[in-house]
Amino acid sequence: MVITYNKIKTTIKEDSFISNIDSLIGTTNQELLVTIENIKVYELDNTIFVLLDMSDMNDIFKGLIVGSSDDKNFESLLNDIYNGKKCKVSGNFCTFSDDFNINLPFKLDNNSLFCIKEIKDLNSIQLYGIDINKLYNYDLKKAYTFVKENTDYLIDTSLNDIKEILFSAYKDIIILLKNGIVLFNGENRLNNVNMLCFISGISIFAITNKKIIIPLTRKDKAINFINANNYEYKKIITTPIMILGLTYDGYVKMFGDLVDVPIDYNKFINVEDICYVDENDDIVVIKDGKVYSLFLEYDYSNSIPDLIVKNSFNDVFIIE
Repeated sequence: MVITYNKIKTTIKEDSFISNIDSLIGTTNQELLVTIENIKVYELDNTIFVLLDMSDMNDIFKGLIVGSSDDKNFESLLNDIYNGKKCKVSGNFCTFSDDFNINLPFKLDNNSLFCIKEIKDLNSIQLYGIDINKLYNYDLKKAYTFVKENTDYLIDTSLNDIKEILFSAYKDIIILLKNGIVLFNGENRLNNVNMLCFISGISIFAITNKKIIIPLTRKDKAINFINANNYEYKKIITTPIMILGLTYDGYVKMFGDLVDVPIDYNKFINVEDICYVDENDDIVVIKDGKVYSLFLEYDYSNSIPDLIVKNSFNDVFIIE
């Protein structure tokens, strides 16, 4: 068994760690933005194995980092990994080859894992010298000044011509003009757009005037689900953490970042309408004329709340 551990310069512009295990079959190199869900550490012959449960809003899978127990830099890296940490990782999805006969200090439910070559704290990503998390909170005027000073995207565009400016964790600059045109890193990407929807720096959407939800920053199974082949929704609700679409045949489709929230699939089918209850900050559905909390947070069986059915309210936008 040959395990190598090195410190390398990467395209992420930070020192990163690389690990490699012989007899593993790798696919082409991939970069993912993930959240660390669980950490297990094993030691074998002065070698540290860090087995991670990682999620990328599409699936939960195993990741592996390998290093030396004698290396202080690796120890520092290990101390900086914690549950809930958001990272950019690059590496290969691997499966064990048929002749793999080496005992590892851990077992897998299946024969695949993501061998991590590079890992970087998402919070340290910068765009033109500014932390990306700070850019997320820029208001329109401040974002306009930043883009104007650092790019040529707005040479002939005034602040009055702009509806929204967003930044992604991939270092993209997304500009929605008041005429419905979306500029993506300076290039005309879309037309007839009503609004942009920021779920996270990883997941940013455009919602068109025809109520089509179009992903701007990523493509995967979860994105394909909410886009549904450019489906024109009957109604859409966006909040700071989720986006919901009501289809014309009564299905509710959702994309978002929810933790410890119960889901009753019956609340997502045969739905007549989706609304918002401000006093509880709650998304509700109307079924058979009755009001139900979509995520089972409140009971409306004894009283009907004041429903917001259209327009915008605080950080909630309702498009119909």
